[in-house]
Amino acid sequence: MRVWFALAAMVAGATSAPAAEGGEDQEGDPIELAPVQVTAGRAEAAATEVPQAVTVVTHAQIERQSPQTWTDLLRGQAGAFVQASGPGQGIVIVRGLKGSEVLHLVDGMRLNNAFFRNSPSQYIALVDPYNIERVELQRGPGATLYGSDALGGVVQILTPEYRFHGDAWDSAGKLRLQYGSADLSRIARAEGAVGNDTVSFAGGYTVTRYGERDLGDGGREPLTDYLARGYDAKLLYTPADAHEVMLSGSFFEYPKLARYFDVVGGPGGAGDNVQSYFKPNDRQFIHLRYRYRHALGPVRGFEAHLAQQVIDDERLRQPNSSRIDTEQNRSTLTGLTLQAYTPLTQSLHLQYGLDLYSDIVDSAKQRTPFSTGVTEPAISTYPDGARQDTQGVYLNAQWWVTPDWQLDAGLRYSRVETDLSENAVSDAAQFSDDDVTWQLGALRRLTPQLSWTATAARGFRAPNLFDLGTLGPRSGSEAEQVNVPNTDLQPETVTSIDSGLRWAQGRVRLELTAFYTDYDQRIEAREPTGNTIPEGELGCSAPDGCVEVQSRNIAQARYWGIESAARWHAGSFSSYAVLNWTYGQELRSGEPTTPANRIPPLNGQVGVALDLAHALSVEAYILFAGAQQRLDDDDRNDTRIDPEGTPGWATLNLRGVWQVRPWLDLQVEGRNLLDQAYREHGSGVDAAGAGLMLGTTARF
Repeated sequence: MRVWFALAAMVAGATSAPAAEGGEDQEGDPIELAPVQVTAGRAEAAATEVPQAVTVVTHAQIERQSPQTWTDLLRGQAGAFVQASGPGQGIVIVRGLKGSEVLHLVDGMRLNNAFFRNSPSQYIALVDPYNIERVELQRGPGATLYGSDALGGVVQILTPEYRFHGDAWDSAGKLRLQYGSADLSRIARAEGAVGNDTVSFAGGYTVTRYGERDLGDGGREPLTDYLARGYDAKLLYTPADAHEVMLSGSFFEYPKLARYFDVVGGPGGAGDNVQSYFKPNDRQFIHLRYRYRHALGPVRGFEAHLAQQVIDDERLRQPNSSRIDTEQNRSTLTGLTLQAYTPLTQSLHLQYGLDLYSDIVDSAKQRTPFSTGVTEPAISTYPDGARQDTQGVYLNAQWWVTPDWQLDAGLRYSRVETDLSENAVSDAAQFSDDDVTWQLGALRRLTPQLSWTATAARGFRAPNLFDLGTLGPRSGSEAEQVNVPNTDLQPETVTSIDSGLRWAQGRVRLELTAFYTDYDQRIEAREPTGNTIPEGELGCSAPDGCVEVQSRNIAQARYWGIESAARWHAGSFSSYAVLNWTYGQELRSGEPTTPANRIPPLNGQVGVALDLAHALSVEAYILFAGAQQRLDDDDRNDTRIDPEGTPGWATLNLRGVWQVRPWLDLQVEGRNLLDQAYREHGSGVDAAGAGLMLGTTARF
């Protein structure tokens, strides 16, 4: 406990500071340019030049890491808390919100689909973690630019694009190999590209194999081994300076992934299944983008995206010794987005556009009793053939009142139409939700070194198919539950404000942001209806029957907190620190105030890096989290969480990179060197114990 209190004291009042634009400081040390981001305004801008709070994980940072899932890249970053329900899974909690309460994008297109849960969801991890150029996190509502789901924030994954210069054909590529002892991981990534300044074609393949995880107790944990693989291709065509066309395709899959906590359970109780697997889960994505960069009347830039994402969620579950259940769920999400940019004056710019998405869900389930061996159709988890369509139009203005004072204002109208087919317990239903969202932002340079930022925004989330139509067993609780549909749900809304300070002078970069969020009409899953489902009905396997639950608009919630970090750079030496704190309360009519669900503990990281020579660098860092004893009823009934709370923890880690040749790097990393036994709050499996990672990257 003393460890993380000491760490908190070291980093209090600081945040991960994007460096200011510039060339060199007064003593000639190079100054890192502020990372570019596109999420906050749907256009490229330095992270320091927008009012919104933004975290950027750069390509250089990604190259030093070896993530199991892409969400690991945000661990220890400002405004983010990462947890995993099991191996090969991960989510990012932003300002206390998670799952479908945070919008996830890949190259500008929605990853969130109609059966995203407002809880940990394995679909978030269905993106190749070794095919990422950078990750951006806008902290706070982004519904004005992006529509439904962007309540806590917007996370965007941007994939690499190979660009060549000159008429002559050229080529480039990379091979990455690595091994990890704690999880017996073997990872390989190969990619290559050919092209010139007119056209380029790139392709890549990733395969990762993880063995049973060493939890630091001398043994290895069963059901933590798995295989993941993915491939991708991307074509860039620039026939003239004004035009660019991009066509990409990717596929990523887990052929068989155990739902660890479903079988093994956790500190909150035993698992309730003999076996439970995602078998398989995969994501297919094809994306066409067109950019026009020159003037066309008042328009100075135009961009169009057309994409289709298909997520397959197939499962095998053996709840007891009498039967096996299998199911197949598929979301086919097709999206079209258009956006344009118009400078009305030198100081007033407009950005506007529209988004159209249509998601069709196919769902089927089968049951095979061991007594007969005959597979029979069962009631599907979602209404088969259900559909959810989303339309939105938006306008955002940026006004530079003076060179040191910028104001942003935006407005959006959204409409979500849902068509539910008939199922075993409810009739077919059609309904729609409309909403208007807005945002205001200000950025003021108080001195050449100090800037003040403030934003206010309204976000909304229309209930999706998971909220409205889920039918069947819910795992992860002490008492066996069966969910039934609820078509009377209303949209959730948030109103959020934040304010912050950014400091950049010489070698020091600081950022501090405080936020407050008011969450209304919160949809709570697993709300008991007072009914009991008999054994054998709707998938119930409990001899005494199952608790009937459904999603309901029950609660209001309030969240407030601080996101902070700092960086100090001095020649070959640098240090950094991050500290995040979130507090959440839930309010129900006529009941006492209670803690909000799944609130992260105090968390962050602190580290130092040193370039020992031109080709050798070392970095030591500590990741930490405090104890979390503020639990709501769902947390206390969750088998993944100790009902007494999650203890605090801290891990010591050390990595080194040696550039053997200009084209060849060797990397060594020791993780959790003190062999700390711990579990990140809300996770479904303990973290790995002490381990060594060895890797090499060859570029050609």
